[in-house]
Amino acid sequence: MRITHQLPNLFTTVRLVATVPLVRRIRTGRTGVGTAVGVAAWAATDWVDGRLARRMQWESVIGRALDPIADRAGIAVIGWSLATAGELPRRVPSTVLTVDIATSLLTTQAASRGLLRVSYLGKVRSTILFVALVVAAAGPKKRRRLGRIPHALADLGAVLHVLAGVGYIRAARPLRGTYA
Repeated sequence: MRITHQLPNLFTTVRLVATVPLVRRIRTGRTGVGTAVGVAAWAATDWVDGRLARRMQWESVIGRALDPIADRAGIAVIGWSLATAGELPRRVPSTVLTVDIATSLLTTQAASRGLLRVSYLGKVRSTILFVALVVAAAGPKKRRRLGRIPHALADLGAVLHVLAGVGYIRAARPLRGTYA
């Protein structure tokens, strides 16, 4: 496999690694436009890596495993950091983390065999959560101008996260008994 075929995995790895300085900025109270741009770039790598992998037919087993880990880990820790900073309601990262744990426990076997695919609802959910994280990372001044929209987006993202998680669990349910 040529090195260019690893570009999607490189973007995913960058997203995973970039989570650390973003969380550090949020935890030290440095929300604002710069942090929002960083979170937006972080979120955009999810679109870039998937698009490259599918369009160029550079999909890999590592990429299929690493991409959702980078997404889930990033949303969880950035969401928790923003909630701790008072920029997001705590119920949002709590809901996301609870659903992620349940989904991981109940779908790992089917997912590891490549039998689960990302749903359209899962993509919409991720996009809404990414937008909510970006707006929340812009800080209280920018968020106040938008009124309740950022929290409403975050709540909508959390509800869609529950629905997507249930969908993945249901899709894996008939498959779980097959491989026990």
